[in-house]
Amino acid sequence: MALHARPLTPEERQEVEKLVRSSDTVTHRRARLVLLSGEGRTVAEIVAAVGLCDRSVRNTLRRFNREGLATLPHRFPPGAARRLDAAGRAALIELLHTPPTTFGIESAFWTAPDLARVAREQGLAEQLSPDTVREEIRRSGKSWKRAKRWTTSPDPDYQRKKGRSSA
Repeated sequence: MALHARPLTPEERQEVEKLVRSSDTVTHRRARLVLLSGEGRTVAEIVAAVGLCDRSVRNTLRRFNREGLATLPHRFPPGAARRLDAAGRAALIELLHTPPTTFGIESAFWTAPDLARVAREQGLAEQLSPDTVREEIRRSGKSWKRAKRWTTSPDPDYQRKKGRSSA
């Protein structure tokens, strides 16, 4: 028995044609196979045109026939809830601008584990891993870079001498 998408209303066709132009590959393929099926193409022809296996094509067509347009856009799994909201992220960045020695850390540089521990102690989040800290910093538009040790001296002529000795 041949499997085809149910006939589309003009509004649905317009929406599916819009979804075909999606930058998301999954959404594009689903919408395209519904349009191809609406043109009377067989599952085998759709498989060749779209590059999916016949089981995926059949499942998508059945789901579309049963549930409609809502099945075409790619939905990402919900995953874990964000550990920090926008205010928490801003507080984390503010914390990053505070010297670690203020919190009893014997280093002049923040490490992700130290920052995560201090953020938990400050009440920004109950659970916060070093990876989450790095991700939240990246999400705020900053980048996590390895700390660099800079040589400094109390000598007032240090910069002049340093420049001359490296020349």
